[in-house]
Amino acid sequence: MDITVIGGGIAGLALAHELAPDHAVTVLESAPGPHGGGFMIDFFGPGFLAAERMGLIEELRARGHAFDGVRYGTPDGQESGRIDAGPLVEAAGGRYFSILRPEVELGLRAVLPPSVDLRYSTRVTAVHDPALAGAPATGRATVELADGTTLDADLIVACDGVRSVARELVAPGHGAIVPMGYRAASYLYDDPELAAELGERMLMTDTVGRVGWAYAAGGGRVGVMLAERVRAAGTARPTPDRERLQRDFAGLHPQVDRALAHAPESFYDDLVAQAIAPRWSRGRVVLAGDAAHAPSLLAGQGTSVAIAGAEALARSLRATGSHLAAGLAEYERRWRPTAEKVQRSGRRSASFFTPSSPAQLRLQQIARRAVGLPGVGRVLTRSVIAP
Repeated sequence: MDITVIGGGIAGLALAHELAPDHAVTVLESAPGPHGGGFMIDFFGPGFLAAERMGLIEELRARGHAFDGVRYGTPDGQESGRIDAGPLVEAAGGRYFSILRPEVELGLRAVLPPSVDLRYSTRVTAVHDPALAGAPATGRATVELADGTTLDADLIVACDGVRSVARELVAPGHGAIVPMGYRAASYLYDDPELAAELGERMLMTDTVGRVGWAYAAGGGRVGVMLAERVRAAGTARPTPDRERLQRDFAGLHPQVDRALAHAPESFYDDLVAQAIAPRWSRGRVVLAGDAAHAPSLLAGQGTSVAIAGAEALARSLRATGSHLAAGLAEYERRWRPTAEKVQRSGRRSASFFTPSSPAQLRLQQIARRAVGLPGVGRVLTRSVIAP
């Protein structure tokens, strides 16, 4: 088949890697090149297992890092607790490491088969399947590009993120994102002195309503992530505002304040949201990655489920051969239970990262201490990272 993949991020590249041996694959990415900036993620769970089967894990692990754990800090700069990474790694059987999200994309790009036609600076504005509009079936679906041209394909896979251009076509009434009541920002910048101070432990602030992370990101860089509870008036992506960021997150911790002073003019800034659709395919169009099942940034497994979901789609298409409808149905049957489980976890865990009251913060501090008790840490971490 001729398959067009919309989106050259993690899900799109992982899918192209798996489809290339059997199909002619074109990947359309609106950005001018691989995404920069980004934030540190923990890579574990179903995506780790899928990456092993796909032969990708060594490339990703070589780009990753093993932190000692997390330390918690109060606004006056005092340390209020620690969580060691050891129990997490042990519970995962060693299948656990941290990696900058852009490095995942670069790693996938490095092993992409040469037969894949990867086109940057190519923005898709609309997706059509004539059969879905009652027109005579042509056996092809179409994408419209921003330059006015069109491309036909036997199958179109939307891997274009939580605000997918295709989700409304596939699942009418479900095109909009589902905000979770949080907003997050992140950036990287050069600061060898602060990176050395942060060392091998991530810093997370012990604060209410707003929280900040800071960590050494390699090469003298510091990574920063900031999250806050919000009452979103809509679903549009916010406009990054450096002064607002510095004003609203000041005072969380002295090291976060130092990092805020270096906030760039342009940075990642978006609502924390999920994509929820009652169906993932319709006709010759199918959703994958965040376009189908974004768990939210605070769930911590978006990269993992993007890679594992891409593998599930490719395996289902391979198993059913020329029977496209059967392959798409098998993909959803195989993968939806896991994706929805991660989404439920994301909804539960969001409040853990940004407590809404001093009482909730206190409960979390007690829970963190429990992780260090014999036997308790192993049970809790296995419940979090189980594939």
